[in-house]
Amino acid sequence: MKKIAILAAATCMLAGTSAFAEGPSKKDAATAIGNAVNSIESAKSVRGEWRDSYKILGKAKQAYKKGDFATAMKLAGQADRQGQLGMSQAMAEAHATMGKDIR
Repeated sequence: MKKIAILAAATCMLAGTSAFAEGPSKKDAATAIGNAVNSIESAKSVRGEWRDSYKILGKAKQAYKKGDFATAMKLAGQADRQGQLGMSQAMAEAHATMGKDIR
């Protein structure tokens, strides 16, 4: 009886970990790319897009088309972060003034 219980517990543990080993799905990667596009476009609307944001986004889309969803998610995350940082930077610099010691 103990052997059956141990075998059942081991099977459940293996089944539970295999779900995490599969990696991101196509839907997850598409969502990440969509979020990155939105972030970059928001930054662009305030003239805060960063130089490489669209390059990284293009690489993410290429990886998505090839079916490499893990790479697509990683690159989309980088592009999304650049969009967010570009937006923050543009908003911070919009209200910045030059100090007397800089002139």
